[in-house]
Amino acid sequence: MPDSKFGSLYSTTDVEEAVLAHFKLWMDTWLAARERNQGIVPGTIARPRSYIIKRTFNAIPGEESTPLIVVISDGFADPTTRRGQDGRHDAYVRIGVAAVVTGGGEGQAHLLAGHYQAALVGIAIKHRVINHDVSLQAWNDLSTDDIDDEAQSRTMSAIRLELVYRCTNFASEFPIPNKITTPPDQPYEPQPDDPLVQTVHTEVTKL
Repeated sequence: MPDSKFGSLYSTTDVEEAVLAHFKLWMDTWLAARERNQGIVPGTIARPRSYIIKRTFNAIPGEESTPLIVVISDGFADPTTRRGQDGRHDAYVRIGVAAVVTGGGEGQAHLLAGHYQAALVGIAIKHRVINHDVSLQAWNDLSTDDIDDEAQSRTMSAIRLELVYRCTNFASEFPIPNKITTPPDQPYEPQPDDPLVQTVHTEVTKL
């Protein structure tokens, strides 16, 4: 069974990593655009200090430093789509992208979260295509949370987008290897191509 016949071997974690890297790539550009739009001195908005992936969203970060960008995914948003004669399946992965920020004064965290909201939305909808397999399909929700941390006399705020990314060729049924019904003897080695016909003998009978 040649390695090419295993298909794309995609995982939802691959999509998460791609989305996180995508937002990290564009974040400084969009925060700078927000600063210019609002007449803020360039570089004034605190840039992210941490980028992480989590299984569930909790607005209170652990040991990570804020501002913090979090990517969360809990699986498929819709049934997969099967297309083509080769049985390719496109997946629709639900992704949450959040920014968690802190502020010392009244309303500062909420204001900072607003700056990040503008950047997150801009990155999501202006740069829809992440790579040749992953692209934005839908933007379903936007939510904000303000959390008072009385113990440290600070305010935390979180802004979160709920997005759906389409992953083409997430899995494929074909090609199915011919006459191979058992696992290979050496699964750790790259699997060889199907054997090629070396010689063809043709016999013609003249009538």
